[in-house]
Amino acid sequence: MHRPRFISETASAYSYACTLMMGIGSLLWGYDSGIFGTAQAQVYFTEQFKTNAQTLGAVVSTYPAGGAVGCLLSMPIGNYFGRRNTIRIGAVVSIIGTTFQTAAFNVPLLIVGRVIAGLAIGIIYFAIPMYMSELAPAEHRGLFVGLHAQFIGFGYALSNWIGFAVYYSSGAFTFRFPVGLQIVLGVILLACTFYIPESPRWLIEEGKMESALALMKRLRREGTSDELLWASVQMRDQITWEKENELSSLMGILRKPSYRKRLLLGCFSHIGQQISGISAINYYQTKMYRSLGIKGVTVLALAGVWGITGPLANIFCLMFIIDRFNRRVVLMTGSLAMAADIAIVMALVAVYGGGPDVAANGIGIFFLISFGIIFSLSWNSGTPLYCTEIFPTQIRATGGAIATFCSFVIQVVLAQASPSALQNIGWRYYFVFIVCNLVTAAIVYFFLPETRGMTLEEISEVFGDVFVAVHMNEPLKIELTENVTVAEHTEDITPKV
Repeated sequence: MHRPRFISETASAYSYACTLMMGIGSLLWGYDSGIFGTAQAQVYFTEQFKTNAQTLGAVVSTYPAGGAVGCLLSMPIGNYFGRRNTIRIGAVVSIIGTTFQTAAFNVPLLIVGRVIAGLAIGIIYFAIPMYMSELAPAEHRGLFVGLHAQFIGFGYALSNWIGFAVYYSSGAFTFRFPVGLQIVLGVILLACTFYIPESPRWLIEEGKMESALALMKRLRREGTSDELLWASVQMRDQITWEKENELSSLMGILRKPSYRKRLLLGCFSHIGQQISGISAINYYQTKMYRSLGIKGVTVLALAGVWGITGPLANIFCLMFIIDRFNRRVVLMTGSLAMAADIAIVMALVAVYGGGPDVAANGIGIFFLISFGIIFSLSWNSGTPLYCTEIFPTQIRATGGAIATFCSFVIQVVLAQASPSALQNIGWRYYFVFIVCNLVTAAIVYFFLPETRGMTLEEISEVFGDVFVAVHMNEPLKIELTENVTVAEHTEDITPKV
């Protein structure tokens, strides 16, 4: 039976199920990121916590600050305990942090909860797309890893619409209920970790070849034995060679030029995503709508519209864009389009913002929401995908953790600076994101190598590293067994440097 191009011919239902279960962690991240965008518009929040621009910035920015620390912790956790246990630990920490937030009655307690919850998200933020990428077949890795961004979008949309719904209630419920739902998501994520396997690549790295092979058979459809054999040989040989010959410490990464380049590109991919302007809009879109003359419950309704258009656009990206177009094209086009979009918003806010021209303000809102759509068609899924692809197995946890650390640092800066910037310089603040998007597009064009369609092991060649295994399109003359060595199935191997 012919399947649509976005349905994998080789991935089994089990691999999809594991990926979807881990999407709960991404949903938690998206929900927690969005909930304070609507919470600050509730009457109870204003009366209970009495925040000004500085304290609101502190409440919001401590979450990504905790995330930054969590990213650094995820390096040793991911390397020593594996992908699955990293996510499990993050789920437990999340439950603790969100409980503090729900029970908070003043700003200090709220900040403590935000820091702990951010710590949890930092621990799992890269572990989830890394896990997804290591389960996925090469030709549909964009779809698998893109589900991470998809669930983040769903979580963000859910937070916006719940914030809109509780607006019609009153008192503590308008804050405690939407914030408390994060505890439920954390418990569900923790439960899911007991039903998923460890990553096959991590198992191979730990020398558990038989377990990895058995798992690979479950992750691939029946009748795809050739693809399974090629993938298993390739993973075994490349991962084993790298473990025996390459340094995996941070200093080893920094000393080797190709690894250093990978690390810089990973950091850039996350920094480029955040400086596009998406973080500032996510956290403070309600203030931006007010700058366009919108008031009352309409502000929350527009936040809900913003929240739902992103996931819908991301679905389109996963089905028709992410695995059909080169990574470079998707990212560069997205940056240029976002620069043009935010320039239009800036002009409209500068000329008509808050004035009586309803049509002009409406156009401004249209382009503000369009910005989120463009982001979801490009960098939203493109960033986690590219970052998981460019690191070899033995440094994937370390490289990804450092790259996502950079993401959280930028989020801290934007979360802290945006309220004051919007208050003091108004529409001129948008100019920062125009410049950032143009610079990002240029960096993508000149420096990012293409990775689409290759296995995670084959990508080593793109960076000039040794590739000792067979390519997926090369003949394989033997069946994989525990006792077969690299030389027995690859004649006259010469490392490709």
